[in-house]
Amino acid sequence: MSQTFENKRQQEIDAYLEGKMSQDEVIAFEEKLAKDSVLKEDVLLQRSLHQSFNEDDWSTIPNEADNEELQSIKSALRNEDNTAISSTIRSVETHYLEVNTPSKKKGNTRFYMRVAIAAIVLALLTLPFLMQVNTTSHYVQYANWEDLPSLRTKGDTQAKIIEGESLYLSQKYKETIQYLEHNIAVNDPYYSYALIYTGASYFQTDNLEKAHETYDLLINSNTLQSSYGYWYKLLLYLKIDDTQKAKEILELILSNQDHYNYSEAKKLQKELEKE
Repeated sequence: MSQTFENKRQQEIDAYLEGKMSQDEVIAFEEKLAKDSVLKEDVLLQRSLHQSFNEDDWSTIPNEADNEELQSIKSALRNEDNTAISSTIRSVETHYLEVNTPSKKKGNTRFYMRVAIAAIVLALLTLPFLMQVNTTSHYVQYANWEDLPSLRTKGDTQAKIIEGESLYLSQKYKETIQYLEHNIAVNDPYYSYALIYTGASYFQTDNLEKAHETYDLLINSNTLQSSYGYWYKLLLYLKIDDTQKAKEILELILSNQDHYNYSEAKKLQKELEKE
């Protein structure tokens, strides 16, 4: 794979994850994703990295203009949280700069991304000891904020909700809230999806109270997606280590086999019972 092709591929991934593609471009790119397993893997890797960094933490690292791999990674890896993870990755980057001279640096993008992913996993294992908020292992295992139900398919009728999804995937959480609350009305056929993304955005901005309120609306929406609200409220309680509330929500999920993530809830309940 040529360096030019690799750079173009990276630019496409960046544009997709940062919501800079038009609707037609998104549709074309997602068609490629469905056919190209390597491209899909790269997108998943970069999305994981994209949500694990704080840009300010990179200020002490040399910013080499000709280091295309490093620059593309830096531009994507921003998050308001997880500064402990960023610190861990910084040590990996320092080593990368030391050992990857221009003569050695050929097609190392995916290799470096995998190294960074490994460092993230290591940091996540120690995160409960580094952060003031007690994030339990159960939360880390079951949280699926990166895999919310999507309607990003062909057709203009879903344009409003697609725009909301794009804003969320670009980590523009405040903009997501504002857009969905002003553009998706209660009688809109995609209102339940708007509530899912709005609640997730409130969570991402540390407004747990509003997140709970939003998912209560979803639960009471009398839609096919209403049971999703139980699952996301469960994640909120796991995040703050409120085991009692988590168990109460689990009972509600397990009261109906048709509820969203019923099987996952059943596994989690068994794990909690062992503790």
